[in-house]
Amino acid sequence: MRWLLALGLLLLAPVLGQGQEVRTAVTLEEVEALLQAWGFRHERMEGDGKPHLLLYFGDLKATLQLLLCEDTRCRALLLQAVFTGFTPEDRPDHARLNGWNREKLFSRAYLDEDGDPVLEADLDLEGGVTNGAIRAFLENFRDSMREFTGWIGF
Repeated sequence: MRWLLALGLLLLAPVLGQGQEVRTAVTLEEVEALLQAWGFRHERMEGDGKPHLLLYFGDLKATLQLLLCEDTRCRALLLQAVFTGFTPEDRPDHARLNGWNREKLFSRAYLDEDGDPVLEADLDLEGGVTNGAIRAFLENFRDSMREFTGWIGF
């Protein structure tokens, strides 16, 4: 009887896996199409000779860069949000950001060369990810950004 169940699952596997395209690299156009389909507000930007995307999460913004590229196909995504406008006395210090890095998952924080707090997260596509994993990456970062603003008093 177990072999019959195993055979049935084996035959159903291709059907159950439909709709789960696995990506090991993406183009900027593919990412834009996904963002559009999921309703993420964004715009294409040019900088440092590399196009990237500016994402709007309510009143918060983040850049989405494609990394580890060969031609137009890229094997990693980087989300980054820089928080500016702090007075020197209100700016969070290294200890505060180190606390974030110790306690939180899926993102990291640091002070940039201007002393502004930065939140980042990256996604490695090389092992293969589904569109759902890319969407979860974006949503997790959005949620982390919202929590981070309270963490740093933004």
